Amino acid sequence: MGWKERKATRKKVASDRIKELLKFSELHKDDELLSTNSIKTAVAISRRHKIRIPIKSKRKFCKKCSTVFIPDKTVRIRTGKGKITYTCLNCGHIKRIPYLKEKKEVKNKKLEI
Repeated sequence: MGWKERKATRKKVASDRIKELLKFSELHKDDELLSTNSIKTAVAISRRHKIRIPIKSKRKFCKKCSTVFIPDKTVRIRTGKGKITYTCLNCGHIKRIPYLKEKKEVKNKKLEI
């Protein structure tokens, strides 16, 4: 087994482990310590092996304190001015995500019809 093959298998194992940890944190939302530690471990693995965490998964936890987002309990979600604003109620970190692409896609579909 060559170097590239070992690296590929390590990355695959690491990405599988990251997915498992993120699912685990979603299942155990109620236990803050357990979910936070699993997210921190997943982020550490992704950094070590240079693997990106999927965007959908990134939007489910706070980047600063690694708290799982539970609407009205750990996060405040607001929409307006072309973006969705997530405010972590644990640390106060604000995450803004634009949704102009979705609006453009809907507009283009209407023009095609």
